[in-house]
Amino acid sequence: MKIWFDADNGPHVLIMKPLVKELERRGHQVLFTARDRTSTCQLLDHYGLPYLVVGGEFGKGIPAKIRGTLGRAASLAMKVRSLRPDVSFGHGSRALPIASRLLGVPSLTMYDYEWVNPTLFAWGCKEILLPDVIDAERCAEAGIPAGKVHGYPGFKEELYLADQPIDAGSVSADLGLDPDRIHVLLRPPATNAHYHNPEAEIILDAILARIAGRDDVELVYAARSEDQMEFLQGFDIRHLIVPRRVYDGPSLIGAMDLMISGGGTMTREAAILGLPSYSFFRGQSGKVDEALAAAGKLIMLGSGADVDAKLDLVRSRAAIQAPDNAPLTAHIVDRILAYAG
Repeated sequence: MKIWFDADNGPHVLIMKPLVKELERRGHQVLFTARDRTSTCQLLDHYGLPYLVVGGEFGKGIPAKIRGTLGRAASLAMKVRSLRPDVSFGHGSRALPIASRLLGVPSLTMYDYEWVNPTLFAWGCKEILLPDVIDAERCAEAGIPAGKVHGYPGFKEELYLADQPIDAGSVSADLGLDPDRIHVLLRPPATNAHYHNPEAEIILDAILARIAGRDDVELVYAARSEDQMEFLQGFDIRHLIVPRRVYDGPSLIGAMDLMISGGGTMTREAAILGLPSYSFFRGQSGKVDEALAAAGKLIMLGSGADVDAKLDLVRSRAAIQAPDNAPLTAHIVDRILAYAG
């Protein structure tokens, strides 16, 4: 069988990598299309996964995103038509189900934030794979049609955290981290996302104010885009490190003492690996984050007062422990193959 994967965002590459390995082990062929944004292509290059580049950034605002999605869907259909895939798979790629319907290819999507608009996936996908912590009640509340949902055990991050060697030492050396300082990885909120809440930027200011003036802290600032460097203006960050190349998330996390982020995959990676992890995501709360917070693995910062009360800038004594990904990998691959051909 020929399986078509569409990597619409950088983290999707990590999610799909163990699935590729398992599909190839079973004798199937995988072809990649990629949207050139947020290090997606760099990660595919890093792991030696060949791909076709289709589309890039869409720009800000809902009209720009709609035009970009429709245009990319048409381009995907044109570029993939001759390759004749048997099934397509994406992690929330909106262009993929449209392109797949145009080509008559069955499509599945997987995502883990229930508050994304499900209309397009319900229309264009045979199945929507969600973590089973997103229960039927929450699906109904979010408008996700029950007949399309298939729950999977655990969290998507488990797919690759066990599969990816964590080379914290090389990352630490490459970044030039001082072993005597506290290493804080800070990722700003996704300000271009449709779910962005400006309250997160107020909390980001409070976090930067806590770090400002600290000689014992090295801030590794993982901006999502160049314009997010402006968030640092006006703060006396004594030891600032801005990564100038792409690192795999688990190895970068492994070199840190704590992770702070405006939401996203890296926040949950840190929580699952056992590193102190703080989220100041101010969009609508998702079941995955709620489950990790209830388990004491993720600390939510909902205000500047929470930053003062909860954020602990200290060296971590946590032991990084990767989960077993074999059962979840096999489970997702089985679902993909169920619709192939």
